[in-house]
Amino acid sequence: MQQFFTILGGMGTLATESYVRLLDQRTPTHSDQDYLNYVVVNHATIPDRTSWILDHSKPNPTIPLIEDIKQQSQLNPAFFVLICNTAHYSYNQLQAATDIPILNMLQSTVDEIKKINPTAKRVGLLATDGTITSGLYDAYITKAGYEEVKPTPEIQAMTEDLIYNDIKKAGHSDGAKYHELVRKMIEEQHCDIVILGCTELSYAEEMDPETKYPVADSQSIIVDRSIERALQLRQKK
Repeated sequence: MQQFFTILGGMGTLATESYVRLLDQRTPTHSDQDYLNYVVVNHATIPDRTSWILDHSKPNPTIPLIEDIKQQSQLNPAFFVLICNTAHYSYNQLQAATDIPILNMLQSTVDEIKKINPTAKRVGLLATDGTITSGLYDAYITKAGYEEVKPTPEIQAMTEDLIYNDIKKAGHSDGAKYHELVRKMIEEQHCDIVILGCTELSYAEEMDPETKYPVADSQSIIVDRSIERALQLRQKK
């Protein structure tokens, strides 16, 4: 297969399915041959990223991710897409394992804010404990000139409950909980826009009627960047 890219997924599987679903829906097509060429690596047994970030004695998810990248690099994809915000904790290590570019979901998400809400100043972040605690988004947000607003302990506990108990464990989203999280960040924390910094939150955004508040949905944004890059490959053919 030529002109293809590799999706590093399974973190979690429902979020990966959401990415692929959006990818196919948004790709301009008139026939089977118009869809994009890609390989999905749904490595569901990769250890939890947050658990390891908070406690490095836990199994290290970076090790199997590097193995996946090295295996897939032998197939020579045009680029990789890493479908997990928290896994970007090891982005530099992962990129160092291959000469093939790995799209940076965090950078792409912050870059998109100026298009979604050009007047935004206060940027809220909803994400896993691992992403919040490690400050994964901090440098990207501050470098772009925004004021970052992190969730209160109450909002963070509710976010973790939605991500881990509702979606990862029970296999379904809680729309009311998701919408309340975004509302709290916008109305109570006075954010101008909220980054959905976990692909489970992106899954919640897809499964339930879209929030009326401005959000920078990391997975939705990286889907668009994936399509743009893949279509550019065809133009070079």
